Amino acid sequence: MALLLLTAAFLATQGIASAAIQPALIEATWRLVEDGEIPPFALLLRDELIAEAGPSSTELYALGATFTAVGELAWPRAASGCGHSKLINACVGFNDGSTSYSELSDAIDSYAVVLSQAVDNLRILGYCCIVPAPWPPMDNSCNDYGRIYSFEDSWDLAKGAGNKARCIARRLYTSFGARLNNIGAAATSAATIAAREILEQIENDLVTYLNTVVKSASGSWQCAQKKKNMLTLGGYLKSAIWKAASVTKHNLS
Repeated sequence: MALLLLTAAFLATQGIASAAIQPALIEATWRLVEDGEIPPFALLLRDELIAEAGPSSTELYALGATFTAVGELAWPRAASGCGHSKLINACVGFNDGSTSYSELSDAIDSYAVVLSQAVDNLRILGYCCIVPAPWPPMDNSCNDYGRIYSFEDSWDLAKGAGNKARCIARRLYTSFGARLNNIGAAATSAATIAAREILEQIENDLVTYLNTVVKSASGSWQCAQKKKNMLTLGGYLKSAIWKAASVTKHNLS
């Protein structure tokens, strides 16, 4: 409760308005990473997600895919994509009966870890004045670092994403680079029914957080204040992510 009151007070003082998903917010989030640091196929994804942030039918997907994709770009070394691939495969398997509920539940927890890591990664981009450490762990619990998963079957079940996003995600999936593969997995997992349920629940918190990160990165705050603001809102968003994951597991049981 104390954290909730602190967050509400902070938002009031900063004048952050409604948590609407706008193309400008999606673009500003991608601009946290310089174009030269973004691989060409990922630039295609960026442009498509900015376009998809306009229509109400695809804006939630644009928000989720942007959040996790930019999170993947925030570090100089590609991490594991297992959290994404686990959710993708589990959703496909649960739909056709080949995956148990316990496996789906575990995959949702793994995805919550991915989202929580993205919170930290975006927070680092918002600092613009602190060199972070350590890097995300190279988890290989899926044996292939998350590079192989049921791509086509997952997109056949996708919710709220456009066909062009699917084509771009396929290019990323079949690319040779680990970072490209991770971004493709982020784009694909964000279109799963489980991810969408989580994103629906955290939408307002996530939009507020991204707005704050973008403002922080603009240099309008002192470094110490940036750190305090990001830690406060980041902790609140992480709590919302895990609560949403729990609700999603219950809803899909």
